[in-house]
Amino acid sequence: MCLIAVAWRATPCRPLIVAANRDEAHARPTAPAAWWPDAPSILAGRDLSAGGTWLGVDRAGRFAAVTNLIAHGPPRAGIRSRGALVAGFLEGRESAAHYAARIGAEVDAYGPFNLLVADRDELWFVGTRSPAYPLAPGVHAVSNVEPDVDWPKVTAARERLAEVVSVPEPDAALFALLAERRPAENGYDARQVSPFQLDPIWGTRSSTILVVEADGRARFVERSFDPYGVAQGDAQFEFSIAAELGATRASR
Repeated sequence: MCLIAVAWRATPCRPLIVAANRDEAHARPTAPAAWWPDAPSILAGRDLSAGGTWLGVDRAGRFAAVTNLIAHGPPRAGIRSRGALVAGFLEGRESAAHYAARIGAEVDAYGPFNLLVADRDELWFVGTRSPAYPLAPGVHAVSNVEPDVDWPKVTAARERLAEVVSVPEPDAALFALLAERRPAENGYDARQVSPFQLDPIWGTRSSTILVVEADGRARFVERSFDPYGVAQGDAQFEFSIAAELGATRASR
């Protein structure tokens, strides 16, 4: 995942909106978004190489997403998959605050990452080179650098998301944000500028939006792309956020 924009309690009508692109090698085996058979409370795509995921939500409305972080130095041996960070939060029952703090003490066990986790009360950020901290209500965006580094695509994503948090039907605008293909500019390369990465080897594999309404209705849509940037269809899910952890009122 290389771009995540989140509106956290930015408007009373929608406590959570997410728009995110996953950039990955097109050859890496991947399962599209679905309710996981072995963890039925989790809705997410799945990395079939390591078993984790880049972004997901559970039936209680808990959300997590991860990006890789530009590495300083050669890869380290024996590290865990970053996808385990998202899966670990969604499979458990820890608060976002507790999970972020715990992962903050274990960052060296994973490849370099930026991680967002949210429960009903708080949205937290933690990264390999950033201590865990809560994010204030508002619009946030993160990519493959530290959260205080604003690449043009990060700034644009944050600004575009802020413009649509209250519109009646935001889905088209959210997907348009994620679909932008922009060339290099002003000393930045295309991966720093363009939300959508068009590359037949390593590029945008999928775009995902998550919209949670104030009444608990949730909508999750994952749009997949082939190596040439052609949309291959949407996996769409609508469900109601469970009133309590462990409740099962959600349905596809």
